[in-house]
Parts: sequence; structure tokens; C-alpha cells
Amino acid sequence: MDNNNFKVKQITRLYESCNQCGLPTLTCICNLVTPINTKAKFWVLASKSEFYRPSNTGRLLKLINPNSTEVFLWERTAPSLKLLENITAYNGRTFLLFPSEGEDLVNKTADYLQDGENAFILIDGTWKEARKIIRKSYYLQNLPLVSIKPEYESKFILRKGRVEGTLCTIEAAMEILRITGETGQQEIIDKYFNLFLKHYKAGASSHLPKE
Repeated sequence: MDNNNFKVKQITRLYESCNQCGLPTLTCICNLVTPINTKAKFWVLASKSEFYRPSNTGRLLKLINPNSTEVFLWERTAPSLKLLENITAYNGRTFLLFPSEGEDLVNKTADYLQDGENAFILIDGTWKEARKIIRKSYYLQNLPLVSIKPEYESKFILRKGRVEGTLCTIEAAMEILRITGETGQQEIIDKYFNLFLKHYKAGASSHLPKE
């Protein structure tokens, strides 16, 4: 299956969710978002557990930045043909966001990002899932890495078991925009992310957010 469109209807949940922003329908923010475009391309590769999760921020990134963001479901035996085509089209300009753990990964880490339009693959899942996805995806293993070291704690506190020092998908995309000079677009995404967090908490409690 080559599916780069989120469908949330398949997940079991306590409330109805919007198929675009993932928020409870009561607090959907789709009509509050004015889409933007970034030079950087973001290709979100999501594990199955993340792909259908309402609180997934890859979906939010797609809503805010639709023309420069694509979301793909990772399947071990059926890699996305569209993602493979994207990597080929951006040959030499596709980077995998992942911590440079160990000497073998340090050697693959890019020292700088060349000017122009670059593409970044963001693996959406736990670090354990991310390592498995890389290990079992031949098309990711030779890509140059980009490793970010944020100087702040993640604002994404909606889930238990979050690993300290890690960012959620949309925060990682914002860090990339910061280091590549698209700070104006980064600030817009951050504004909508804060709105998302506010509306998520309110919707989970079945009430409208306070103004």
C-alpha cells in the first residue's frame, strides 16, 4: 500500500477526530490555519502506531505546510513508491534526520547543508521504532544525516513516556527551518503548534478552549 494521506477513522478513540488536524472535532483548527510554503521539503515516514494517532504532529505539519510536506506510512515489505521517487528526484539533496549515535552514524552526518531546496525525511515514531525503520529500510541507510541539538525542552507533553531531550515531529521540522534560515516560516508553524496544543487539551476534556 502506498498511502501518503492520513485517515484517522481506523483508530479506536474516545472522541471523534478531524481527519486533517487530528483534533477532536469540537476543537478542530482547520479553518483557523492559513497554509504556508517552505523551501525545505519534509517527508514524514510514520510507523503504523503513529500514522493513525490523532495527536500525531506530522498531520499538523501537512495541514500548515501542505505543498512542502508529505506523509507516508512505513511498511517493511512495501516501501512507498512515491517516497522512492522523491529521493531519486532530490538525489544528493535528501537528508535523514536522526541522532548521530555511534561512529558509523557520525561519519554519515552532514557538516553543512548546501544552499537551495533540500528535502528532509523525518521518522515519526519512538526512537526504538525509528531505529527499526532505518535498519529495515535499504533506501534510508546511505542517506546523509542531519542531527539537531535543541537547547529547549519539547512542548509536546500530551503523551506519557516521552523521552527527555527529544522533539516531536513538528518541532523537529521547526528546528530544521531555523538552521536553514526560514525563521519567519518557523515562527508561523510554532504559532499554530501552540494553538494545536491548546485546542487538543480542551477537546480531550470535551469543552471549547478559553480565549
